[in-house]
Amino acid sequence: MVAVNSSVTLTGWIEFGVLLAAGLVVAEATRYIERIRRQLSDTPHVNMSSVSILAVTMLAGPALGAAAVVLLYLHLWWRTWRWTSGVPIYRAVFNASVMILSVYAAWIVVHAVPHGQILDIVRPQDLIGPALVIATFWTMNSVLVGAVIALEDGERSWARLLGSWSDNALEIVTLCIGVLTAALMIWRPWLIAFVLPTVYVLHRSVLVKHLEQAATTDRKTGLLNATSWRSLSERAFGKAQRYRTSVAVLMLDLDSFKRINDTHGHLVGDRVLQAVADTVRRQVRAYDLTGRFGGEEFVILLPDAAVDDAVNVAERICAAVRALSFGEEGERLAELRVSVSIGVAQYPGVGQDLEELLLAADNAMFAAKQAGRDRVCVVKGAPPSSRVPQADHR
Repeated sequence: MVAVNSSVTLTGWIEFGVLLAAGLVVAEATRYIERIRRQLSDTPHVNMSSVSILAVTMLAGPALGAAAVVLLYLHLWWRTWRWTSGVPIYRAVFNASVMILSVYAAWIVVHAVPHGQILDIVRPQDLIGPALVIATFWTMNSVLVGAVIALEDGERSWARLLGSWSDNALEIVTLCIGVLTAALMIWRPWLIAFVLPTVYVLHRSVLVKHLEQAATTDRKTGLLNATSWRSLSERAFGKAQRYRTSVAVLMLDLDSFKRINDTHGHLVGDRVLQAVADTVRRQVRAYDLTGRFGGEEFVILLPDAAVDDAVNVAERICAAVRALSFGEEGERLAELRVSVSIGVAQYPGVGQDLEELLLAADNAMFAAKQAGRDRVCVVKGAPPSSRVPQADHR
């Protein structure tokens, strides 16, 4: 009730007008960038309108903060989102509603500060108030959006429910800019002019990152695509040659994947690919290079990995994939089980370049297939020219 009954002063109306105008200018200038970002994004989306929304809320109260949400989101819908697939009107209304709830949650924190001086920062400990406002706004927004995604789409990864680390960092940065914008309005209002190009460039830099990800990432699995994996792996292999260190390659192939597609359909097949990709990603280090090589085949490059280390990783992957479940008891996919066959090769024991190392790992993977699938094979000696190498079966 405190938030609902807060009054609006003439100064608050002026601040609302200036900040709303600034938000509309940025939204109009970045509308084409926003369309592309919307098309490329598969996680909760950060549109950066929270810069103006949070600043209005802190200065003029929740009523005008909510009004800013409505007007900015109407502009976003009319000029940007209605031209973008995947953003129906009900979703835009939901996003605006979540922002309004976040506004009122943040205002409760603002109002709790004695005398309402949330931006009267003269000591380091005074930063706690604005930090709590940012945390409250972000938490309310993220939790509500993530909960609805979970209810609508079923179980999904945390990155898709709450966004990736970089997505959340971007949202927090926009909220920080919102706090700084509110402070500038009190201290030197004309300095707001410098906020506009800052937010515009931030929009463009995020778009560049999305375009880079789209160019280097396999759309179905989120892993590196074959071209990007090979380019990065060539560099890693060259480094191993220069510094006389080891590097291992794992070649993985889903067993009987065609049968899964034929029996359950390609949508289930795509779900299996995604689940296997997520499983593989969890079993390797952050700096290992994991890619989709095509179809149901994956490849991993492990820098500074001995043969035994690479085999341990491969066996962990086999066990984790074998344990995957695609439905509860009684559901259609409850009995679906998948497995992978993995070939392992290591430089300097095998091959003189990346192509020879890949050939050796590929041959070892086929040996694992011929030995019964769902197992790991390791190349011994130089890579053979035939399709079936001499390999250890693990």
